[in-house]
Amino acid sequence: MMGRNSYFCQLVRSLSIASIALTISIQSAFATDPDVSRILPYGGQVGQQVEVTFSGNRLEDAVEIVAFKSGLEITEVTAPEDKKGREVKAKIKVLDDCDLGPHRLRVRTKSGLSEVVTFFVGTLPVVEEKEPNTEFTAPQAIENKVTVHGRIDNEDVDYFTVTANKGERLSVEVEGLRLGTEFAGSNFFDPYIAILNESRFELAACDDHALTYQDGFASLIVPEDGTYYIEIRDASYGGHGAAYYRLHIGDFPRPTGTVPSGGQPGETLNVKFYGDVAGEFEQQVTLPTQKELKFGYHPVQNGSVAQTHNRFWISSLPNVIEVEPNEQREQATLISIPSAANGILLSNEDVDYFKMEMKKDQQVDLDVVARRVRSSIDSVINVYNDKGGRLAGDDDRKRPDSWVRFKAPADGTYYFQVTDQLGNGGPDFHYRVEVTPVEPAMEITTNDISRYVQPDVEVPQGRRFAILASIKRENFGGAVQFIADNLPAGIRLESPESWSSTGVVPLMFHVDENVELDSYLASVVGKWTNPNNDKQVLTAPLKQELLQVRGQNNDYVWVENFDVMPVTVTEKVPFDVQIIEPKVPIVRGGVMNLKVVAQRDEGFDEEIRVLVLQNAPGVNSSRSVKIEKGQTEALIPLNAAGNAAIQESAICVTATARVGNGNITINSPFTMLRVAEKYMNLKYNTIAVEQGSPVDLPIEIENLTAFEGPAKVKLIGLPNKTTTVEKEITKETTQLVFPITTEAESPVGEHKNLFCQITVIENGEEIVHNIGTGRMRINKPAPVIVAKPKEEPKPVEKKPEAPKPKVLSRIEQLRLQQEALRNQAN
Repeated sequence: MMGRNSYFCQLVRSLSIASIALTISIQSAFATDPDVSRILPYGGQVGQQVEVTFSGNRLEDAVEIVAFKSGLEITEVTAPEDKKGREVKAKIKVLDDCDLGPHRLRVRTKSGLSEVVTFFVGTLPVVEEKEPNTEFTAPQAIENKVTVHGRIDNEDVDYFTVTANKGERLSVEVEGLRLGTEFAGSNFFDPYIAILNESRFELAACDDHALTYQDGFASLIVPEDGTYYIEIRDASYGGHGAAYYRLHIGDFPRPTGTVPSGGQPGETLNVKFYGDVAGEFEQQVTLPTQKELKFGYHPVQNGSVAQTHNRFWISSLPNVIEVEPNEQREQATLISIPSAANGILLSNEDVDYFKMEMKKDQQVDLDVVARRVRSSIDSVINVYNDKGGRLAGDDDRKRPDSWVRFKAPADGTYYFQVTDQLGNGGPDFHYRVEVTPVEPAMEITTNDISRYVQPDVEVPQGRRFAILASIKRENFGGAVQFIADNLPAGIRLESPESWSSTGVVPLMFHVDENVELDSYLASVVGKWTNPNNDKQVLTAPLKQELLQVRGQNNDYVWVENFDVMPVTVTEKVPFDVQIIEPKVPIVRGGVMNLKVVAQRDEGFDEEIRVLVLQNAPGVNSSRSVKIEKGQTEALIPLNAAGNAAIQESAICVTATARVGNGNITINSPFTMLRVAEKYMNLKYNTIAVEQGSPVDLPIEIENLTAFEGPAKVKLIGLPNKTTTVEKEITKETTQLVFPITTEAESPVGEHKNLFCQITVIENGEEIVHNIGTGRMRINKPAPVIVAKPKEEPKPVEKKPEAPKPKVLSRIEQLRLQQEALRNQAN
């Protein structure tokens, strides 16, 4: 079934699961989706037994507590009936040889696994915080060398007092964020601790540190005999009901830096520890024979043990330790290739140089391992030639560690320099630079089933469950095969060949009906063999990343990575699903309805939600399909892009149904889906028509794949108020004509989305093509021009002519002139 979150830790139990599990009273109904949100207390002391309460929901059919590390003996598992599935109790005895630090626990029910909760193991006796202790003047008095188990509520401050003698080391360290209490939002618990004297003067304080993440530690040499105050609070004076802590107080060492910071599997290192208030010291550290994701060593002095380990990196490379002084290029420490250069920047002025001999065109990768071993350095690496010219460099390629690939331009000596981005240094600025030839590398991780949610492999008897894994290939390509070790008979892993060369691979776990209900460890490993050299083999474990605490803006605040996969067998469920394998391909640009059939036990009629786990390349599918209540079939619409990969792919569906009081998820068996090239090409002619007029759309056909019988053709995408008829074609058809009728109200404009849906029948099933694109323009009818009748000219009436002036004689003209002169004189 689909889980919400899960830690995958190494399952090496001192007792078998069968001997741990105790029979308890169980309700007969399914209690699916078991949920655990809290464990109290969050830890215990080596050699002691503690009663632990797991709080959550749907825990009434719990059968055991699964521990994924050796050293814990878990007994008396009970689910109190009055708690109605909200609580499980157990007794945990911490054996004398138990590993210190975090142990991941999960409640297993008959129907699944709960989320992971963390149980910390320490060396100090545990005492409970007692309120009121929020005032400096009214602290809780405790003995030295204890672990306090407490909680910070909103705006809460807890004070404790211890007595200490001059010259002693007083160390305080907290586990708060690292308890891994699942949280999302800006108000996660960010502890702040301080050591104060009786005058309330801070002698040492800490909020965050690279070694302990957003937890902190403080350590000092006691200046005089007396009482000392320990303060713990949230850094922003926040806090809430889930802000629990384990506060270690004692005289244990607290180094922060190590040189070297790693070594070869099984190697015994002479390690120099830096940063302890009592001074530097050396101890031998023996590394495990197998590479681990996170190996750490707890330093010991005078019988007192550091409560948080110092991290060490494990690889096959031999170590080279820096030789001081090496602050100048001329003082560089010589290394060979391949090897690991180890050093520390002890002051703000410190920089370290190393040198290596290289041939022309030789390539190396320089990988700074610093924050990955909990160093405070924000590394920067630069490569120089023998004249001091910078040739390559990097700051944060591996966030915040540095990585660079360098190719030598000529034979000679080359130098690399390690510095801090801000020019800082100190006893916690250690580093390791792994210098290797360019070689194939691979990382494999599980995919979220939804945002921030990782899958749990919980498989009902007789069913299947599948996950997706992403493969990051470097410096090679090709098929990766998957192998699962440590699984009993009746459980097998299937990884389809069709996906082996891709970046995302489905992995399906099959469980036979007769496999016992239990949790089993699967070491899932991806394996690549060079097709040109079968002696070159590369393997990588399947890792899972669990986001436990998510901060503001969805920042990843607390994440754990694990490289093993617990496979849990749960009770048989009353339904199963399968895909009816298509007898025909889906073609490029085409569609298909994928038929899914459910088998239901009598009396089970809940709806079943189905979706394709991983679509074939270039194919999409609906994600909102369900088999309705009481029904046994559903169709999942598929559509293929025009450039979908032409290949066969193994696909399956994920099916989820409500069973009892929760959801159960299974997968169908894999079915092959084939993507093929479309059977024909079409060439459309652009047409234009006036509203209300008919028009023919001619289409040229190029047949690519012969098919038997007639194929139906529909013209899709016509605008409103236009119609045509369905046509038929055969493999001999080369031209198709659709008669299109328009109306006076058909929309004017260019219509660009015409395509033909062609249905070919093959093996009794439909192969549906969608092939376009045609264009059609609808115009308004041209205006009708009517000629005006010719008008006859109207008769023009003759106007009477003006009388012609009288012609005067000469004597008459002289008389008129004389009259005019007399008039002027008067």
